[in-house]
Amino acid sequence: MQLCKFCGFENREGVVYCERCGIALVPIPLATRQLAGAEGPQGGGDELGSSGVVIIQFTPEDTPIVLRLQREVVLGRITDQAPGVTYINLTPYGAEDAGVSRQHARLLRDNNVLTLMDLNSTNGTQVNGEPLTASVERRVRDGDEITLGRLKLFIYFGVP
Repeated sequence: MQLCKFCGFENREGVVYCERCGIALVPIPLATRQLAGAEGPQGGGDELGSSGVVIIQFTPEDTPIVLRLQREVVLGRITDQAPGVTYINLTPYGAEDAGVSRQHARLLRDNNVLTLMDLNSTNGTQVNGEPLTASVERRVRDGDEITLGRLKLFIYFGVP
């Protein structure tokens, strides 16, 4: 069995992406582009692609989170998993000090479109420096800079 470090689910041996949350259980080669040097919005495409692979990059030193997004994922500091909802706990990336709420924002996949919604967080969410209105979905593009409270991250659409 392979234990997912994000959601605690026990996956079958040989599975690449967690069967519950979709996060990569093994290192995924990211040879499509260099992520570590990102300095701002890349203005990439707005089609996610049929694989549904999303890459979340924090700093050049951090290993990115790679996940195969089936439907939706909640970003925040929550550690308990509710049935039918996938959470990514951002605490290891400094989320608490950066003012990230327990359930801060939601990434939603609708076919090949990825949207982001602020879940009425205390310190707000921004896409490329523009604040989001709570509970309103905004389309996310490849290379967008997302700020949750004061925690900056970049979203990339992957091909693995």
